[in-house]
Amino acid sequence: MTDPAPLGKPLLDYAVITEPFPLYAATEGAPPTTLHIVVSNGGTESVYCREIFFSLPHGDLAQSLVDGDKDGDGSATGWTVEQVDPGTPGLDMALPAGDYEHFRATHQDEKAKVDRSGITITLKNLSISKEPGTARVEIRETATKDLGNWPPSVGYTMCALTKFPAPEIPVQIVNDFRADKPEAASGGDVHLTWRGPTTIDYTISYGSGAKAATGQQDIIRDLKWDGKVTRDTTFYLTYTVNQATHCLTTTVTVPDPELTALHVDGAVTVDGSTTVGELTTVGALTAGGALTAKDAVTVGAKLTVSGDASIGGATDMKALNADGDLTVSGNASVKKDLDVGSAWVSPYKLSTGGGNTVKFGEGIDVSGAISASGISVTGKTFVFLGEAHSLIHYRSDGKYDNGYNVNYIGDSLYLADGGASEFYFQ
Repeated sequence: MTDPAPLGKPLLDYAVITEPFPLYAATEGAPPTTLHIVVSNGGTESVYCREIFFSLPHGDLAQSLVDGDKDGDGSATGWTVEQVDPGTPGLDMALPAGDYEHFRATHQDEKAKVDRSGITITLKNLSISKEPGTARVEIRETATKDLGNWPPSVGYTMCALTKFPAPEIPVQIVNDFRADKPEAASGGDVHLTWRGPTTIDYTISYGSGAKAATGQQDIIRDLKWDGKVTRDTTFYLTYTVNQATHCLTTTVTVPDPELTALHVDGAVTVDGSTTVGELTTVGALTAGGALTAKDAVTVGAKLTVSGDASIGGATDMKALNADGDLTVSGNASVKKDLDVGSAWVSPYKLSTGGGNTVKFGEGIDVSGAISASGISVTGKTFVFLGEAHSLIHYRSDGKYDNGYNVNYIGDSLYLADGGASEFYFQ
């Protein structure tokens, strides 16, 4: 460093405050450091200052303060702070030889007076060197107490800054892992935050009910994570401190979840409308409202629908009780009794197990064959869309009755021309 002997004494006082404090030797991923240089006048006379130079030792040694590549930004109210090199044109200040980063603070008016209020010069975004030790910031000022008599030499001083070894991070320093909302709608946004140092890696883990937002990484350092959820999800925050891995959790619930699959061992009760692609149950299925199935429905026990039921595919069940309209786009096979409180509409055949009956409260419209032990229509019209002109009734002796001995309850029994179907009681 430059020998301070030929230089004059400074007229101003200097102190350096680091942010963060205390100052630690840098570790991998450490955030930038800020220096606040406080300049004050401790005397009773006014001091006029034209410019001040700050030289920060650079390198990877214990006595080095910074180790960046010409980084750092300076500012001060009413002053211009810039980084300069010793060979900068028009520079009339002799700067120290060696590896330094130099900053010059100048005032627009060379009559700038420093009184008891002082000034604060801030140097931001400095990369601190990694070796613990003491670094000395050299300060050179051009100042005077008499505007008509500037001293022939600059005032010189230095401020020592100690870089302490970086401490081990305590496990408890990572905390407060939480979501901004404990509940979100299916497909809704989730914002996770936590407290901790930004010098370690954090990993966010979760199940298939969540996904990261576009551009969001799962290994991060900025103490926040954004994504979406479709069902209840527990998020895991893992991190490594002192060669040990630790974990925090938080859960977000979803009142209207989207499920990839659902297995129910017992009865299922649905109070509202239910729309499914294909539904298979082992036990009974009860729908308090309308039931709409886009594909097949297989029920191992009884199916009860309080509202209208619309089934797009084949239907197989032991018993069916529908209080409203029942529409089946495919074949319907009922192993026991079929009781429909309203109309039945189907372009396919209808069959029940042997010895069981079919009962309709309103009407029936079936394009295909009907097979049942007994049919009861208590409401309106019984319509056949085939070419048959007779109703065939097979007897127990193997013979059949053709067009007579038919019992029905309702307004009429009607066989339409133009079809090809026959209706059998057997």
